[in-house]
Amino acid sequence: MFKQIKHKVVQFFCAVGLLSLSSLALAAYPDRPLTLIVPFAAGGPTDVLARVVAESLSKALGQPVIVENTPGAGGTVGGTRASRAPGDGYTMLIGNGGTLAVNATLYKNLSYDVLKDFIPVASIGDAPQIVSARKDFPASGLDEFAAYLKQNAPRLNFGAAGVGSGTWLGGQLINVKLGVKVNGVNYRGAGQAVNDVMAGHIDYMVESTTTAVKYVKSGMVKGVVVLRPKRIAALPDVPAAGESGFPDLLYDIWNMILVPKGTPPDVLKKLNQSLLLALQAPELRARFEAAGIEDPTPVQKTPEGARALLESEVARWRPVIIDLGATPE
Repeated sequence: MFKQIKHKVVQFFCAVGLLSLSSLALAAYPDRPLTLIVPFAAGGPTDVLARVVAESLSKALGQPVIVENTPGAGGTVGGTRASRAPGDGYTMLIGNGGTLAVNATLYKNLSYDVLKDFIPVASIGDAPQIVSARKDFPASGLDEFAAYLKQNAPRLNFGAAGVGSGTWLGGQLINVKLGVKVNGVNYRGAGQAVNDVMAGHIDYMVESTTTAVKYVKSGMVKGVVVLRPKRIAALPDVPAAGESGFPDLLYDIWNMILVPKGTPPDVLKKLNQSLLLALQAPELRARFEAAGIEDPTPVQKTPEGARALLESEVARWRPVIIDLGATPE
């Protein structure tokens, strides 16, 4: 009897000890810099968004959050790099509808499964998409744009950050919805595509307001149409798709932070709480509003809600990609 009591007492104190160690570990986390992997080159909308979030998250966590650009293959090089990182809370991945939901179907031989090898932390921002064109592009608004494309499609090119990226998908959606076939020119990142639009080397691209707002306001590109039901406050002079004869040609890009599988629940919880604090910072809110980025729903800012969004978007885009017959280049 005494031995049994002694054994239970030992078990109790061992359990208390493990809980204490876990609490100490969480209290210490993070005790060194974190890495946020951006699966595109510097200068594009995903990179710009990541750097704004990383700056605010660094303050919330009390540790530097270092942005690491890992471009290539429509975001799958960065996805592979992140999937192979330890699940310890020190490596994060930023992804969007293109790099996460579309690539899950587009790439048949991915070394990772986005639904099994990552844990969503939170959805962080929904970016309206705009058709940005060379300065001398002759159309304004979606009706004029559609008419011009139907007459000139064989001579036009749109830019994209690689097959499977959000910019590529936007260009393809326009082709499908307007019944045209404009050639897509793929770059290693959206920033390079924007530069060629500004230089007049390509005709247009579907771009996030994260980067487009400043270029449209400065006159470096022409804002043709925002792919939303109504105009956005950041670009009040750019017509919306809802004002046209194609009111269902709507397109936003959601953005999400994920961590590799195996990340402990308590670390995930602290990351989520810190990320929510970062997203509420006045400096970040001001920069998001200037870029036209909108808040996800409160549910989508939870790990469970973000996972539900990811799962539904993978399912949503699967038949679209199959119908397009798209393959990686």
